[in-house]
Amino acid sequence: MTIFIISLSVLFIITAFYMFLNTKSTKIGKIVFNIFFLFSFSLHILFLVSYYFTGEGINDAVLYHIKYGLAGASFLEYWKIVLFTVVSFVLIFFIIHYIFNKKKKHRFNKMFLSISFIIIIFSVIINPASYDLYNIYLNRNEEVRFSDYYNEPSVEKIGKNKNLVYIYAESFERTYFNDKLFPELITELEKIENKSITFTDIRQVAGTSWTIGGMVSSQLGLPLFTPINNKDMEENDDFLPKAKGIGDLLNDEGYYLTFFGGAELEFQEKGTFYSTHKFDEIHGLKDLSKRLDSKEDLNNWGVDDDKLLGFAYDRFIELSKNKNKFGMYLITLGTHHPQGHVPEEYRDIKYKDGDNPILNAIKVSDILISDFVNKILDSKYAEDTVIVIASDHLAMRNTAFDKLENANRRNMFMIIEPNNKVSKKISRTGSTLDIAPTILPFIGYDAEIALGRDLLDNNYSRYEIKQIHDNLISWKEDIKEFWGELAEDELID
Repeated sequence: MTIFIISLSVLFIITAFYMFLNTKSTKIGKIVFNIFFLFSFSLHILFLVSYYFTGEGINDAVLYHIKYGLAGASFLEYWKIVLFTVVSFVLIFFIIHYIFNKKKKHRFNKMFLSISFIIIIFSVIINPASYDLYNIYLNRNEEVRFSDYYNEPSVEKIGKNKNLVYIYAESFERTYFNDKLFPELITELEKIENKSITFTDIRQVAGTSWTIGGMVSSQLGLPLFTPINNKDMEENDDFLPKAKGIGDLLNDEGYYLTFFGGAELEFQEKGTFYSTHKFDEIHGLKDLSKRLDSKEDLNNWGVDDDKLLGFAYDRFIELSKNKNKFGMYLITLGTHHPQGHVPEEYRDIKYKDGDNPILNAIKVSDILISDFVNKILDSKYAEDTVIVIASDHLAMRNTAFDKLENANRRNMFMIIEPNNKVSKKISRTGSTLDIAPTILPFIGYDAEIALGRDLLDNNYSRYEIKQIHDNLISWKEDIKEFWGELAEDELID
């Protein structure tokens, strides 16, 4: 259907262009037509580039990066799409120049001039980018109120406190566990899963489809919707300062909080997010790279996962010895689209014939994450620790996307309690919004966190969770208020 709509819109553009080119027009008419022409083609390019990355067109992840930039991103991996965008805009401006300067043979009468304007405007209306933007900004359901589903964040102690280690596995969705699609791809994490509580229906909802969106939703219980204005995030010291999540709550309970990520902290403003929400240590590329013995341990995005997990484990041991209660969050990057990044010492490990680079990276990540978890489980501090492994979001377009996009895709989410040897699979529908209130009882707290629900608490119905998922876009303005002054600036502008 999308291909049909794109083709129809392009056909309208070409038809309008032909009619306009062969009809007498004033200079103002040329300017107005060219504005619509440029706008329509730009929407197509925006949609195609967005679809290349997201597999679903324009979403909040796309708008977030447009508004707040790509500082810290690796552009080398995307040179083809960058080249496509540049060439496309050069071509558009060449066509516009041609329209302005071509001496016309006026084959059509003035009625066709009006028709050409109608057609070019209609090409904008039916553009799939217009549909996506409408759904993001204008599609509202006023009948279901945000306040009826929002829970003020709070915790109540219900048992023995434990330490928390939370692993975001970059783009490592549960779909990779599907043995029919990817036979024998996941072997080590399956062993971990056999002694964990696993949630099999964690869906991706609006405002959660990229790394910082996944982090915000899994910690604050809110999707990431940002103000429309272009104020540079680097000028702001706070990230959703009016929201409270697991970091704020655990900090108030005396937990020492640390974050490890191999990429630049400036990318997607992860550093600002963690500092705003009470993390005591925040480690990124700049300081971790200084600890490396060789530049071979770096890739286009940052520090290789084997080194990152090594640093994190060393810190886990130190914190276990020296701190009463702590929480550690970390994110891998080896399975980042489009091809992944395999550490040098693991490049001999292949999936099947090794022709698909992202699956090779998934295979290695399966080993590295499992080894990290097993080291914690084998340590003398295991019984005081709860481990969570979860994808930050579903995979974006990568070298295995042809198989992924036709599958029943879900996020990975498993909780490992060292003392619990009985595995359990929970099929209850949820999203990353529900992760924080679901894991907090395992470390000794009953919790309410924003739009999140404890997926092990039967007091919450499927209907309630479905209402939350279905109405997130309608609640966008309510959710933006958690930005405080930044949201107020949007209203002033």
